Amino acid sequence: MLSRFNNEVLSHGPSAVLPQNLNAEWIRIIQKMADDFLDTNFDLNECKDPRDIGDPVLMACVYEIARYQTGKNVDFTPKEMAEKVAIYALAITMESVNRESNIRLEAPNLDNVLSMDRIIAYKDVNPDFVKILKQACIIRDSKKGWFKNIKEKLL
Repeated sequence: MLSRFNNEVLSHGPSAVLPQNLNAEWIRIIQKMADDFLDTNFDLNECKDPRDIGDPVLMACVYEIARYQTGKNVDFTPKEMAEKVAIYALAITMESVNRESNIRLEAPNLDNVLSMDRIIAYKDVNPDFVKILKQACIIRDSKKGWFKNIKEKLL
């Protein structure tokens, strides 16, 4: 799958991995990966620390964007990678929702697609989205965890 993704998407440069630029087949495939990542790492009934950093295709997307943003190869810790993959997974989900509904969300660009601030801004469009993120422990109440500063920005 990774070699096919490389040939069909990554070979076209970093903008090809932006959610809005993925064709219907790739958005469906990556949405499944994003769902699996979020389901594995977050739960509506139990807060737990993320353990999985995601499918190699999700990681390749994050690396491609990060290389564009920094101008060089990046070396994320597993914790940093999990955070970036979570943000990218949410961006994929938002694009999928955008394609299937009349909610018109501003599409991310290469500079903000891995920014939680862009996700947070969505609370103005749909406040329930933030409630779901909090309920799923993507946004945590405690002072520990890698999204600890997100709660303060949101609430």
